[in-house]
Amino acid sequence: MKVLDTISATTTGGRDGKGQTSDGKLDVKFSLMKALGGKGEGITPEHLFAQGYSACFGSALQYVAGLKKIHLPPDFSITAKVAIGQTEDNNFQLEVELTAKAPGIDPAQLEELIKTAHTVCPYSRAIKGNVPVKLNVA
Repeated sequence: MKVLDTISATTTGGRDGKGQTSDGKLDVKFSLMKALGGKGEGITPEHLFAQGYSACFGSALQYVAGLKKIHLPPDFSITAKVAIGQTEDNNFQLEVELTAKAPGIDPAQLEELIKTAHTVCPYSRAIKGNVPVKLNVA
């Protein structure tokens, strides 16, 4: 792999701790969610994963649309719902649902675009075969 950029982040205290990136662009206090026994008052890793995945997938969609000479509207959006749960053997597991909205684009065409974007998005590729991802068109 030809590395294009590298981001480094460190968290102290896990899900109820504090995290920062080495460049200082992100400084966040985490809060354990109620479902895991915490107060549920702050940001969780799932918040950041959902936000990052939706942005990354949106860029992948733009890339794929550009290759096909399809102009996405400026207000297109990707919503990422990230669920955390427990497996039968008491391991924790994520599930993701991605919903694309692009006013003025034929739903069938958008569905094909998001299927292709799912094959090129780095987040999708990183979790392929390990995290179930459902793709939707709004």
